[in-house]
Amino acid sequence: MGLSVFICAGGNSSRFKSSVPKLFQDLGGKLVIEYVVDLAKHFVLLEDIYIVTSEKLLKSPTWPLGCALVPQDPALGTGHAFQLAFQKFLKKHKGDLSHQDILVLMGDCPLIQPEDLNVFLQDPHDLTLLAMYPDVFRRYGQIITNDSGDVVAIQEHKHTPDISWKNMPLCYTGVMKISAEKALSWINMMPFYEEIQEYYITDFVRIAYQQSANIGLVVSQDSQNFLGINTKEDWQSAYQVLQKRWRVRSQEQGALFFDPSSVMLSWDTSFSQDVQVHPFNVFGPGVIVEEGAIIFPFCRLTHTRIGAKSQVGPFAHIKEGSFLGKQSCVGSFVEMTRSSLDDYSQAKHLAYLGDVEIAKDVNIGAGVISCNYDGTHKKKIIIEKEAFIGAGSMLVAPLTVGASSTIGAGSVITEDVPENTLSVSRSRQINVALSKDSRHLNRPLRSKKIEKNNS
Repeated sequence: MGLSVFICAGGNSSRFKSSVPKLFQDLGGKLVIEYVVDLAKHFVLLEDIYIVTSEKLLKSPTWPLGCALVPQDPALGTGHAFQLAFQKFLKKHKGDLSHQDILVLMGDCPLIQPEDLNVFLQDPHDLTLLAMYPDVFRRYGQIITNDSGDVVAIQEHKHTPDISWKNMPLCYTGVMKISAEKALSWINMMPFYEEIQEYYITDFVRIAYQQSANIGLVVSQDSQNFLGINTKEDWQSAYQVLQKRWRVRSQEQGALFFDPSSVMLSWDTSFSQDVQVHPFNVFGPGVIVEEGAIIFPFCRLTHTRIGAKSQVGPFAHIKEGSFLGKQSCVGSFVEMTRSSLDDYSQAKHLAYLGDVEIAKDVNIGAGVISCNYDGTHKKKIIIEKEAFIGAGSMLVAPLTVGASSTIGAGSVITEDVPENTLSVSRSRQINVALSKDSRHLNRPLRSKKIEKNNS
């Protein structure tokens, strides 16, 4: 049986109240719509995914590549979105719809997992609905059954009195599977509601019942997976669900979290066994932490790899394009961006390392700053193996510090340093004797103030 996926991704995101449409909101390092497309990719090829969206959203450069984008202008509801996608689907299949099913997903539902659909997709009926009993009141359509328990319709939320929600009825998740052959015969029966200028995709259920078609119903036991992102409160709820999933996954990988609820992860954060994660850390996308590494509190990491048995933090910021080798150390108030710190090297205190390539066994002293930006371009600094960079030094790019060289504390280095060299660049120290009446010798001392106050 062939399968194609239609994703309804229209809507103006008015309830989300943001200049960025809800589908393009970042959710743990991935856009909301990307979660839905990735779900579809578990079951079909990209070329079999049809995304229906508005002309305005169609201009966005952030759509996943390879999907068929279908413009919907004007936007006349989910039923209209299905009609437009079906037209493109018909052209591709040249009218041969035998053994073809269509899976309908909503573009603002990022929490659905492949296992939520496995049993559902095996259902053989002409039309199958995925249903749930919601935990809390939301704007879901209610599934209507007759006295025999047969599904006869879906009643949209806007037509459902709130009083009927006191017992949380069986609701439609927004996920539907329909035979392409049946859709072809039913699509022109879909009514248009003049008062709201919409077609409802849910009217397929009423039509199917009237046509004596076989309607299947699969009930999910996990209603939170079908949350739609319509408001910022919805986004927050979805984010918390994903964080719980990712923390469980991380601990299954072998990581130890001292306070899981205080650690924020991304969709692709990866830990090896025996990693220790202290409280209040934030992992942006693209982070890999290898075996035995320790992440101390209050660090932020993005697009980086932390080598085995390395240590990070506390209060470190490791940004995109950075890499730590094994048993290396980035300590308190150190920022790295587009930089590498090879095996056994360390920068333990108060340093900025931007566009720096650091070889093995290098020591970066406290207060070292890489001056990598000349106001126009970012330039690179290379520090070769076993070099020692003294505290408070400034390294002005482009620059190479040779192997086993030492930079004296407080130096400003603007030229390459050969290997096996001591390099010092600072003004000569001057000592001037002070007279007894000098203001420098008569500063108000704290101890004298305290003695005076206590007398």
